[in-house]
Parts: sequence; structure tokens; C-alpha cells
Amino acid sequence: MERDLESEQIGLIGEQQFQLLCAQAGLVCNKSTVDVMGWDFIVEFPADHFGSAISLDQRQAKAVRVQLKSTLRRTHSRVRLSLSSVDRLAKDPHPSVIVAFRMNHEGKLQSGYLVHLIGDELARVLKRLRLAEANEAHDINKTNISYDYEKLGTRFEPTSEGLLEALKFICKEDSAAYTIEKQRQLAELGYELGRFEAEAIALIEGPQHLNNVLLGLTPLKPVQFRVFDSRFGIRLPYQGALFDDLDDLVLTPPTLGPCVISIKAMGFGQAARFDAEMFVGPPIGAVDGPELLIRHPDFLIRLRRSEAKFETLHRLDDVRRSLEQHAELARALSSMAGGRAELTISGTARFPAVSLPFGDLLSGPYVDQLPAISKFLDGWQMLLLKAGVGAGDGFNFDEIWTADEAQIAVEMLLSPKPVARLEFQSLADGNQAQSLEALLFRTCSLGGTSLTYSVRIIFEHTDDPVWRYRSARFEALDVRPKVVDLQEYGYDQGEAHGIALLLDPRSLTLDREARIR
Repeated sequence: MERDLESEQIGLIGEQQFQLLCAQAGLVCNKSTVDVMGWDFIVEFPADHFGSAISLDQRQAKAVRVQLKSTLRRTHSRVRLSLSSVDRLAKDPHPSVIVAFRMNHEGKLQSGYLVHLIGDELARVLKRLRLAEANEAHDINKTNISYDYEKLGTRFEPTSEGLLEALKFICKEDSAAYTIEKQRQLAELGYELGRFEAEAIALIEGPQHLNNVLLGLTPLKPVQFRVFDSRFGIRLPYQGALFDDLDDLVLTPPTLGPCVISIKAMGFGQAARFDAEMFVGPPIGAVDGPELLIRHPDFLIRLRRSEAKFETLHRLDDVRRSLEQHAELARALSSMAGGRAELTISGTARFPAVSLPFGDLLSGPYVDQLPAISKFLDGWQMLLLKAGVGAGDGFNFDEIWTADEAQIAVEMLLSPKPVARLEFQSLADGNQAQSLEALLFRTCSLGGTSLTYSVRIIFEHTDDPVWRYRSARFEALDVRPKVVDLQEYGYDQGEAHGIALLLDPRSLTLDREARIR
């Protein structure tokens, strides 16, 4: 009649067999003498076990923490461990495993299984610990966790070769990389959907206020606010200081993805193009919802069933922008300034491109000057392109007002009927010719970028008793990056174009009325 081995005998036989197999495999097996570390053995590989291809200074010690469980062959395939032991074992930065030996009634090993505490199995341990914390069951010495080693483990033959191959498989050559990855998992597992959850109580003043809050346009000011650390869906009150200075919350509405916005005046004008993102608001009938919100760093467009509204987010003077950004925004605002513009939404996979009239009149500063500002910025971009000069860094909008020289250059070089004009009293030799040909050459700047240009000017004699000669026509001759010697550039341009009369830039006085108006 067969007699079952006692549990102590099973454990003792398993430990002896494990140590024997390690010795036969050339592994160093160190037994824990105090059973509080979570592991029974530390199994170390000899330094040369993975070959001599790695130099001595780069070789890393390789060891595995092992919790050993031995059981008789039964119908079930589960082993139990205290949660406190698995806690210490799983959190060790080195490879940690549970080795299960299955024996027959005579104590002979039948098979071995290795459960690697990484990935899903590490997550399982962390989740059990989080649940114990949430239930205030801090005495985890009295809590068990079971493992079905047949389903969760890797089977190996209970021989020295079988054990060696099973341990080598998890003991990677790059021990440092393994440790880094395990530390990452210890910190991040269970937080895949985010770490923090909050509960807030706030006052909502009405449907429009609620709509603006849910669209992220109006901050939510909570009168009561609690934050939880949520891991594996198990929440614990957050104890840190991360949210101590939080006075309000800004919600992010559901996004419909990126889109392209173009705004142009009615007719065959140039459109302003912007990359933006589209969001959808709640279906609140009291505010004509649901509302589509198009957000750009400089403006918002709110689309409802009955209307579309455009709102700038900043004063023009408050933000540094690139030349292209200034030009696009000014062109859009200029198109809308007259109250008859067209908005086109495209670039989204959710629905085809759609165009609709945009009839709201703009209000605010600079509305009357917007067409001239837009024309100037577009022209300055064209001059930089012709000169082969980059647009440079960003600049504030107020620099446009002081860029008198650049404004005049755009007028003279690009406008078929320039507003700018030049006048002078008379020639030094007393010549009273009805028309004169002269060369103007200057350097101008905007936003830290400079260029030099020359222009042919035809002057005509006038009846004005003071200003006898006034410009009648301009002909652009040259534009290039800023030159070092402006006088030499002027002489060269005059000679190249056969113009004898050169207007010395130092003798010209700028009338401030020539600025954008």
C-alpha cells in the first residue's frame, strides 16, 4: 500500500533535488537561511557561462531568484505562496521565478515547471497588492496567492540539462537592460489607461456655461475636489502635492481629428490656410447643440446649426509669430473685415470638404488697417523669396507698425499703383527738365530679416512752388540679401542700368504719413 509523503518530506526532497541539479549543471546555488526574503535560492551562473565573446570589463553577473515549490502528482496543478513572499520575490529587479517540482509517491521527480514573474505575472502580483491596500488588508503574511503552474509556467525536464536551459532562457545576456525593463514594469503596469482619476463638485450656471465647460472653453472651478491614484482600476486616495495648486480644471472634448481651414474673401482672392483640430460638443438643444469647435492656436471657430462664429484667442500684439503665421492670420482677418468671407473645412476623414459663408463683421483694433497690413506682409514674403532670404525668427505684431522702410519697399517694388511717392525741390545744377530718371537704393528690415533693393524712379516736373519734382512711376530693378557697402551697391546698380542720377539714401527724409493706414 502506497503511503503519501509528508509535506515537510516533500519540501526537503525538492530542495535537495534542486541543489543537486544545480551542481550537476555547473550552477552556484545559494540557499536562503532566513525565510523572509521571498526566495529560497539565488542561482548564479559562472562568469564564463555565456561564452568568451564578451570582454571581461563588460561581463555582468547573472543570477536568478528562485522560490521552490514541490508537490505530489495530483489532479490539480496549483501551488500556494504567501502574498508577502511573492511581493518580495516579484519586486526584486533581477530575474525572479517560481519553480514547481512534481513528484511521485516515492519522491522521484516527474516534471518541472518555471513561472517567470514578469509581464502579466508581475502585473497579477501588483494587482493583488493594490487590492489588499484598498481593502486595508495590510497583513499580507496571512494572504495567499495560487499559481496554476501547468497553465502559467514553462515545462522542463527535471534534469540538470532541463533546469539549465529553463534558467538560461530567462537570464538574458544584457542584465542591465532586463533590470531597466523590470523597473519600468514595476512603475507602469496597471496605469495603461492613465494614473489619476478625480471627482469634482462644481456649480453650473446654465446650458451655455455647461456647453462651454464641456468644450474646454471655460474652466471648471470646483468647490470640492478629490484625486485618486487608479491602478488596475483600483482607486486609492492620492497623497502627493501634485494638485495642491490646482484652482480650476479645463476639460478636453471628444476630438474629430485634424482638419484644414481656409478663409478667403468672396471672389478670386488668395485664401488663408490653417492646420487646426476639430472637436464635438454635447447635444444640448438649449444652445443649438451639438456644437463643432475648430481650434487653432490663434483662434476658435464655433459651428452650430444656425450660425458660425469666429473668435481670436489673443490680441495681435501679445504673441510672437513667424512671418508666415502673421501673413496668414492677417489675410484671414482682412477677408472677414468686410463681412463677406467664405470658410472651407477639409482634410478630415470624417466628412467631405464643406464651404459656407462667413458673414460676421469683425470688431476690435486695426480692423480698418487689416487689408493694408495683409497686403504688406504678403508683399514682404514675396520680396524675401525673390531675394533668396529666409523669413527669420518670430516677431511681435507691433514691429509691423515701425517697419516704415520695408512698407515703402513693398509699395515701390510690387504695387502697380503705389501709394508711396518721392519728392524733391530742384537739381543742384538748376536743370528744369520736364522729367528725370533716378536710381533709389536702400536697405530695409522686418522681424530681424534685412534685404537691399534698387528701383528706377521716373520724376515729373510739377507746378508746386516747393516740391518741383514728384515721382510718377517706379520700376523694380534688383532685390538681394543685405549688402555690406550700400554706396558701392548703388554705384554698381547705376552703372549696370545706365542711370546717372543716384539718390543718396542718407539725404532722404521719410514722411511718417507714409506708414500703413
